[in-house]
Amino acid sequence: MQGKQEYPDWFLWLWEKWFVLFLLLGALTLVFIGAAVYLDNRFTQVQNQLEYVPPRSYQPPDLKNYQAEKTDLEKLTRSRSLYVPCYSHIYYHGGSPFLLESTLSIRNINRHQSVFITTIDYFDTDGKLVKSYLDQPIRLTPFQTIEFLVEEKDSSGGSGANFLVTWTAGEGVNQPLVET
Repeated sequence: MQGKQEYPDWFLWLWEKWFVLFLLLGALTLVFIGAAVYLDNRFTQVQNQLEYVPPRSYQPPDLKNYQAEKTDLEKLTRSRSLYVPCYSHIYYHGGSPFLLESTLSIRNINRHQSVFITTIDYFDTDGKLVKSYLDQPIRLTPFQTIEFLVEEKDSSGGSGANFLVTWTAGEGVNQPLVET
């Protein structure tokens, strides 16, 4: 014959004083609610600080803002032409073309000297000139960037399109960073 089941003393004490158990559970619930409200407010503050700011839409550069002024480009001692591939479309799924937009970015990486861009020419896959972007030299001041967009709908360059960028500057000037 089994005897009576015995319970621990603390359990019997809480059973007799049920209001203490009720108060403990209520206090614990309030602590959890307070913590949840606090964390929610902190997350909201962090989220507000990380608010997304979309980039501005592309606008073709106003070349008047990049005029080379009265600089004698013939006296500048350093000059180079840079070949820059431009992927206006790629092939996928067995040769189907997938049109892309491409941005030619020219950045003057010099802290104190200007760089002069004399030509920006866009060529197609066959090496034929599609477009000349400049009709006169432009000046990039220190750390200035200029961008040219080949739009997605422009497939004239083909899959092997490229730019030829010619620049000139004084002695000791670093070449601009040119990329698509």
